[in-house]
Amino acid sequence: MTPADHSAVLIHYAEAPTHAICLSKDGSLNQQTILASLQVHFLFPDYFGENLDAAFDLLLDVVDTLNQPTVWQFCTGKNANTDNDALASWQQLMQDVIDYASGKGVMLQVELFVEP
Repeated sequence: MTPADHSAVLIHYAEAPTHAICLSKDGSLNQQTILASLQVHFLFPDYFGENLDAAFDLLLDVVDTLNQPTVWQFCTGKNANTDNDALASWQQLMQDVIDYASGKGVMLQVELFVEP
């Protein structure tokens, strides 16, 4: 992976790999489902504040443990009723995490699969 490879969230309009972290639940993708997915996958503690600032802080802790190039893959879920503002906020969150990782010399790539 080169520095150019991890400078932005990559968007794929395709079916997601089976191990991708799904941001939707029960056909909806919104801030609540996004935060719940992050909490479960990244093992956020019970006291997680369920807001983007808390998620950012906890994701930085995850980045601080990375010692090799890493790819995080997410998906929207098929036919999800998507809150586009929430998805844009998630994308900005991930971009901020990528920027933090880059500043620490950590290669982090984030990919989003927008499923048909």
